[in-house]
Amino acid sequence: RIQILFEKMSNSEKKDGKTSKEGTRVFKKMCLDGKISTYIGTREFVDYVGHIDPVAAVLLVHEIDWFKENPEYKVFAEIIATFRYGRDDLDVLGINFKKDLYSDAMQIYPVKGTPYCTTKIQEKLLKKLGTEKAFPFTFELPAGIPSSVTLQPAKNDQNGKPCGVEYCLKTYIAKDINESPDRKQVVDLLIKKITHAPDTSAPQPYVESAKNFMMSPNPLHVEARLDKEKYVHGEPIYVHLTMGNQSTRAVKKLKLSVKQIANICLFSNAIYKCTVASVEHDLNVQPSQTIAQTFSIRPLLEENKDKRGLALDGQIKSEDTNLASSTIALPSSNRESLGIVVKYIVRVELFVSMGGDLKLELPFTLSHPIPEHYEEDMEPPPQPTDAKTDNINLELDETGAYNNALATSQADHDDPLIDLEAPVIPESSQQVADGDGEAGMAAAVAVADPDQGPPDNIEEPSLL
Repeated sequence: RIQILFEKMSNSEKKDGKTSKEGTRVFKKMCLDGKISTYIGTREFVDYVGHIDPVAAVLLVHEIDWFKENPEYKVFAEIIATFRYGRDDLDVLGINFKKDLYSDAMQIYPVKGTPYCTTKIQEKLLKKLGTEKAFPFTFELPAGIPSSVTLQPAKNDQNGKPCGVEYCLKTYIAKDINESPDRKQVVDLLIKKITHAPDTSAPQPYVESAKNFMMSPNPLHVEARLDKEKYVHGEPIYVHLTMGNQSTRAVKKLKLSVKQIANICLFSNAIYKCTVASVEHDLNVQPSQTIAQTFSIRPLLEENKDKRGLALDGQIKSEDTNLASSTIALPSSNRESLGIVVKYIVRVELFVSMGGDLKLELPFTLSHPIPEHYEEDMEPPPQPTDAKTDNINLELDETGAYNNALATSQADHDDPLIDLEAPVIPESSQQVADGDGEAGMAAAVAVADPDQGPPDNIEEPSLL
């Protein structure tokens, strides 16, 4: 069984006369038989087109003696990107509706060569967990692999995993790297890869068009442009419209819409279009009249919760997400390996009197801002020194969440939760934290099936 703990402490609380500092979340999950655990600092990895954040984690071996008695068993790590195009309940007769787009594996224990840390979080975890039982490992993801995308299911279709591209970091005990492991000796951690559009100057999207009407000697001329090419999720899009009506008809109405175009690159290309935002404005542009006006529109997931098949950024369990980011692929990328290619356009429609309309389309990029954790957590650790370990808050997702001053242990699995600021305490002297203790921590304990995820009544880890 896997125990799920949730413990929290206010940032304003003090310990030993010092105010606790806000730190970084660390997620942890233990296998069912309690032999190994996996620690990871973040479950989001950003693709900057030029490079990708490394998937850096730490393996904690709880039963070193068992491996010494059974030297044929080893610990391996594997990262897999899977495109799921069918529900779990449809997997019958050995037919799985999924395709592996990328995979990589390595041996972690026994260690081959000298283990080294690639991030500061790994270095801090090793100082507290101990180098005898903790072993860092890192996957360097290549360019051109797909981003995490989830296709929104219908409201009445919530069974099983949704369709889309998902990543899983798996650590397991086996005799060989290609051997199918015992389910009780596997740790599965869902992670996701998101894309950040590069901060390069791009020309403003611009389009112009003219349309002639019957019995009208001159056309209706329209120019449209966006204020920029790249937008962040939740940011309003401003459309600058210039119209010169030299025709004999009046322009009565303007309709602005943002459309998501998802190209499913599997066995054959299938294109799905979905309107994610739409606004209408009444106009009265008479013949021989010219106007220049700016309109705004904002695409949000909150207004599209009921649209089946809408592409979203990858989800981990029931966390909040947003519309899928635009796919930014290298010219050399294979489209079939991307799984789902997403792009966005702004459509401008003008409706004129006596029938007829004029349509224009402006492509743009929808992406994420630079994550705050990148500068601090993902950079390589400094050269080893004798300086004390910096403060870091640990919050566990699958098997618990913990912050700042916390020293506790799980009675069943000898699995200490560690305060990285405090001195190392022998495992035998660590005590389970009390919810009414002086540190002001509140704890809730429950048991969950790892295949089902945390129960609904357990709070998700949050940073206070």
